[in-house]
Amino acid sequence: MKVLCCIFNYAPLYRESVYRKIDSEYDARFYFGAEPVYGQGDLGLAKIDSSVFRHPPGEIQNRLLFGKHPWRRGMLRLAFRKEYGTFLVSGDFNWAYFPFFILCRLLGKKVYAWGHGFKDLKRYPRLKHLYLRLTDGYFVYGSRTRDRMVQLGFNPGKLHVIYNSLNEGADAQRNRLLASEIYHSHFGNRLPVVIFTGRLTPVKRLDMLIDACIEQSIEGLRYNLVIVGDGPESDALKEKVRDTPYSSMIWFYGECYDEKVLASLIYNATLCVSPGNVGLTAVHAMTYGVPVITHDDFFTQMPEYETVEEGRTGLLYRAGDFNDLKRAIRQWLVSGTPREEVRQECYAMVNDRWNSACQMEVIKSVIK
Repeated sequence: MKVLCCIFNYAPLYRESVYRKIDSEYDARFYFGAEPVYGQGDLGLAKIDSSVFRHPPGEIQNRLLFGKHPWRRGMLRLAFRKEYGTFLVSGDFNWAYFPFFILCRLLGKKVYAWGHGFKDLKRYPRLKHLYLRLTDGYFVYGSRTRDRMVQLGFNPGKLHVIYNSLNEGADAQRNRLLASEIYHSHFGNRLPVVIFTGRLTPVKRLDMLIDACIEQSIEGLRYNLVIVGDGPESDALKEKVRDTPYSSMIWFYGECYDEKVLASLIYNATLCVSPGNVGLTAVHAMTYGVPVITHDDFFTQMPEYETVEEGRTGLLYRAGDFNDLKRAIRQWLVSGTPREEVRQECYAMVNDRWNSACQMEVIKSVIK
């Protein structure tokens, strides 16, 4: 085949593994936006070092057309490059795609999209169907979203489940892990440890997690809580426990990009809880053998919540229901399921689907 041209809205570090696999399997050229969403900066996402690619990546610009419609400036001209025979693009609903897809059709070039898919048709239903008809295929992160799109009338033959993955550095760290005294040293006890890792944003509902920790301590279920990350909610969350008797059981670790440190923090925890949307936090936790609790609302969740299989790799609670969140935490912590058995279930979930090698196999089976 001719050159595979990959056009993505951003180059987040966690995608390095799968992008490098694409770069090695295909004669590929990459183009990235400078920020994931126009006007919102890097959103706390570390960026891939461009030197890892065989060819220096080009740049496209994420903009707003007429001040409101997402647009990808610099993309249309790429359709005319003779050496580019196939395109793989970010699968968001971007208005620049319609002229781009049509151009590619007229020029006899194939286009595949890769993204979250569509869970409803409340806005632009006809355009969303046109979007998929104009592509040669769509790689969607989760099987439940694919099922939903089929229900909405999208062509199942064009929908390919690709799941999601982290950078392969996490796998390498897992093979060297041993239990440590990191939490005993900090807290001075051997209580269970509940952890959250990720950006501290309102959608994560970490206020619910802190409230649950405090209330359950009062009720007699005591555990330590570790929050790893930074973000706009950081100060407000710290203020909730400042100068209270519960501050000693909640550790705001702060931002950390050192995978070796993150590996130790997660591996030695008992449970990961993300009351809001879980995203790749779930894959990160299970990579190191830690089960996950998150909410059950498909329409607002991220695809990675599919990693949670009730009783095996974690639990789901009713979205927004504080008492049910407490119920799920209590249920898991008192279940008595052997820790090593749970760890192996989590490893199996990541090894079977949620890794860059599996993603690459899906891509190779479709783009030939």
